[in-house]
Amino acid sequence: MPVAGGVLVCLLLSACETTAPYLGRHQSTGFFDTVVLDAGHGGHDRGARAYKGNHEKVLALDTSKRLAQILRENGLRVIETRPADYFVPLDQRVAISNRSRNAVFVSIHYNWARRSKAAGVETFYCSPRSTRLAENIQREILRPYRAIDRGVKDRPFYVLKNNRRPAVLVELGFLSNPAENASIQKTQIRQKLAEAVARGILVEKSGRNP
Repeated sequence: MPVAGGVLVCLLLSACETTAPYLGRHQSTGFFDTVVLDAGHGGHDRGARAYKGNHEKVLALDTSKRLAQILRENGLRVIETRPADYFVPLDQRVAISNRSRNAVFVSIHYNWARRSKAAGVETFYCSPRSTRLAENIQREILRPYRAIDRGVKDRPFYVLKNNRRPAVLVELGFLSNPAENASIQKTQIRQKLAEAVARGILVEKSGRNP
């Protein structure tokens, strides 16, 4: 997503800075048994342009598919807003979420910035009930990889502000950063990112304190 993400450099080098930990200060999302997974962009909308290799729409879909498999293996029902490479308008993505009961919404993206050194991972939310889900996901990505922490942020993105379910949007790294992009393009790195996001979702479902 072209919003001004180095997690993947750190997956390989484990040498990036971190900021304050996430403490789970906010309320849980409550009971849910369904996850609406939203792979960003698609079809004619390629999303962020990669420094080299696949653009965001391809990488987001691949990561979302991996995440869906992990969640299903852990007993959750998964609804994919974009299960293949086609475009789904934002209002339709939100509608899918809003008609899904006992659900949370997780949108998967990769980042881009004019400045090629921009790096790190960040997670966005819009309503207070989504804060802890965002914190749990962000923390689980940061925990093993010592990635640059760009934070958990309140932003009125369409798929968040119009969502009646707890909803977050995750930016998993910068495709405009040559080194980070080189990592993101690797299948094994996207698998590790999917596993980290899944852990955050499962921690939230369990209701455990971090």
